[in-house]
Amino acid sequence: MIVRWVCEKDNRKWIYPIKKCLYCGEPVKKQVGRKTKVIGLTKVNIPSPLHPITPYNIILLEDEFGNRMPKKTMKDYKIGDVYSIEKAKTDSAVIITKIKYDLGESLKESLNLLNSFDIEKQDKVLIKPCIIEPAYPYQTSNTSPKLLDEIIKMLKDMGVSDIIVGDQAMPGNDTTASAKKSGILDVCKKNDIPLVDLRKSQYIEKTEDGMKFSIAKEIMERKVINVPVMKTNSQLGVSGAMENMLRVVDENTQMEMFAVDIEKTLPKLIKALPKFVTIGDATIGMHAQGPTLLGEPAFMNMLFISKDPVALDSAFSEVGMLPTPEYIKEATGINEYDAYVKKLEIVGDELEAARYHLKVPDKTASAHPRIKLIDAKSNPLVFYTALKASSKLVGLPGHEINIAMGKFLTEEMVNGKKRIIAYGTDAINKLKELNITPIAEVPEDMGDIEKLTLLKSILENPDKKSVSVKDKMKSKLAGLGAKIKGAF
Repeated sequence: MIVRWVCEKDNRKWIYPIKKCLYCGEPVKKQVGRKTKVIGLTKVNIPSPLHPITPYNIILLEDEFGNRMPKKTMKDYKIGDVYSIEKAKTDSAVIITKIKYDLGESLKESLNLLNSFDIEKQDKVLIKPCIIEPAYPYQTSNTSPKLLDEIIKMLKDMGVSDIIVGDQAMPGNDTTASAKKSGILDVCKKNDIPLVDLRKSQYIEKTEDGMKFSIAKEIMERKVINVPVMKTNSQLGVSGAMENMLRVVDENTQMEMFAVDIEKTLPKLIKALPKFVTIGDATIGMHAQGPTLLGEPAFMNMLFISKDPVALDSAFSEVGMLPTPEYIKEATGINEYDAYVKKLEIVGDELEAARYHLKVPDKTASAHPRIKLIDAKSNPLVFYTALKASSKLVGLPGHEINIAMGKFLTEEMVNGKKRIIAYGTDAINKLKELNITPIAEVPEDMGDIEKLTLLKSILENPDKKSVSVKDKMKSKLAGLGAKIKGAF
């Protein structure tokens, strides 16, 4: 597909979208060419940061209107060959699309490549974006409002009238505040679409492989379009199609999933849910210390689309050249993953041609360079509050401390680490079980100001071996003072 914006009066064309001709001021028409042939080619043998796999070919395509566009491919072509993309043959296919300038057209063309879309105009539809924290669109923590807007437009063009947008923020964050700052709330208001906070939903209980899940009723009663941001995750490795559905269950279920072992329970949740289609948002994407604001924009300019969330996450991991997350291996069969990847049906852009190195998250990093994390699959509330606490202390000088979290802590994980803080009840209990005495204990019910005061006192004092009664009283008084101030 080659798209141009054409002024018929002046016979001028643009490769980027405009509404009026820059010369005569007349409206322009969008010209979409779908019949393309190869009119030029060259082979590249030298790798570069964005194109690490060599050799590859750059072919020059020309459509029925005479418009031209270069295309990267690993396949060999000859001058005069027809270039075409066949539709997916199975429901497990993954559509990979490099976006040029027209997101809406790329979205429609990508969905047309699916084996079937399975949404009719009479269906009740829920769009499930990622709205985890208050962050601006360019920070890429949340789903792109532009992509959400295009999906809503497409559904309305199909005649679908019963549409809602639903998600819940990470524990400790407000969903409406997150939707407002991300621009998602504005898109909902513009299109007259209700925004549903799934945290306030009624829940339907379902059991899968011995695990009980309390699932928002909207998920069970509507056709679901899952729209995650494709990004790295410093806890799980990757946030994508599977991880984004974690927040369709209530917070107690989320905590239980981490307590049992999130690597094993996340695949069970996917089995418990009705079938859904995923439109993976890599219009920018995120890498490094994702999935929160600590991550960096990846500028991928891509869409990943599939009716199989396991296949989609596998394809994203392969494209980003990331270590395969354990929950993906669990979902595919731990000893069968390599064979599974080889059999993936990729449609659109080739997987090998799309590959480039995304930054792998450092699981020990926090917002503060002197605060290191020892995370043993801690639940989202503990993990996220630890990150927020570290960000509040950025700029303060200090000496290294290690925040231990999660019930799966081992001696090997803490061996050689000094100035350990047990953060959360699971870590407190586990370190006692391992006969390791931390410098301090920070339970979940401790107030934010109290936590910050305690962490600050330890961070700034390299000689502190334990927390005294005076330290505890000082942090409690700071927390009490903040509450009194807030009351007035």
